[in-house]
Amino acid sequence: MLDFIFPSVCPFCESVSKDRRVCNNCLSEIRFIKGGSICLRCGVPFDLTETSDQDARVESVPAHLCGECLLGRFYFDKARSVAFYYGLLRDMLHKFKYQGKLNLGEALSNILIENFPDDLDMPDIIIPVPLYIGRLRKREYNQSVVLGEGLSRYLRVSFNPFVLRRVRDTRPQFEIKNGDEKRKNVRGAFSLRDSREIKEKSVLIIDDIFTTGSTIDECARVLLDFGASRVQVVTLMRAVQI
Repeated sequence: MLDFIFPSVCPFCESVSKDRRVCNNCLSEIRFIKGGSICLRCGVPFDLTETSDQDARVESVPAHLCGECLLGRFYFDKARSVAFYYGLLRDMLHKFKYQGKLNLGEALSNILIENFPDDLDMPDIIIPVPLYIGRLRKREYNQSVVLGEGLSRYLRVSFNPFVLRRVRDTRPQFEIKNGDEKRKNVRGAFSLRDSREIKEKSVLIIDDIFTTGSTIDECARVLLDFGASRVQVVTLMRAVQI
């Protein structure tokens, strides 16, 4: 009776969908990264084609290190993303982050969980990238915390959203074009509350989007400086030109 009055709908398009999960039509519009050739360290995809058909991406070269990683630009050990920052999934994330559509949090978490990269090693603890307190008060929630809580339950791994804190606000990274300037922008923006939480532990940092990796890598640097044994990264999306 309740299903008749309140039918289960896809959280993305609101069409009828079993168990309120993302429907197959919406899933078909998401460009997943898994199966393509990527950088072995930072996970940036190679060999992208300008097409709406994700099956048309060509894996003509084996996975290897990209130029950035050959130069040793990152502190983290490995980073992986589930899908491209594109189209429907990008729009849903914007609604979740900026329009208060909290009901999308579970759906986005499920997409991350169901497509979790299989070449990441099991961590000891999951830590989200924190928001500056002013932004957190305005938004009232951290999207990376929502994603991290769901993933920690799935992996049965400890989750602590309070280990890292953002000690100063920074200029939005998307406003900065130069990679070195992006790194300078976030340098010293994070600190650790209690090093005992991560001492000699393998940490998995979680965030919603990987762009240049500057923000995530600054978090990794702080964690390693305070005794983490290893830092890996997972994000829901990867921003690249496709």
